Amino acid sequence: MVTLNVKSISGEAETIKELLAGGLEEEKRRIKFAIEMSLSKTKKYEEKYGISTSVFIEKFRNREIEEDDDTFNWWAEEKLVNELKQKLSIIENIEICQS
Repeated sequence: MVTLNVKSISGEAETIKELLAGGLEEEKRRIKFAIEMSLSKTKKYEEKYGISTSVFIEKFRNREIEEDDDTFNWWAEEKLVNELKQKLSIIENIEICQS
């Protein structure tokens, strides 16, 4: 668990709490949109090559699939999805408390 303290000169705790919550919600929305965009791209690769992304990643890592523009971009999109999901999980587990 990590605890952060936020200080305000104005002392408007409720306004600050609302701003922080709003910022987190906006970031969640942006991350979810980016995940959807990347998943859409990986789905196109799955359709083009007739294999799932998980099978592709395994074969790509084992060098059973040669690297070219498509395969590199497919790998990169999957890597991005995983990174974005990690960030989303972190944000979804933030609790704004007031003491």
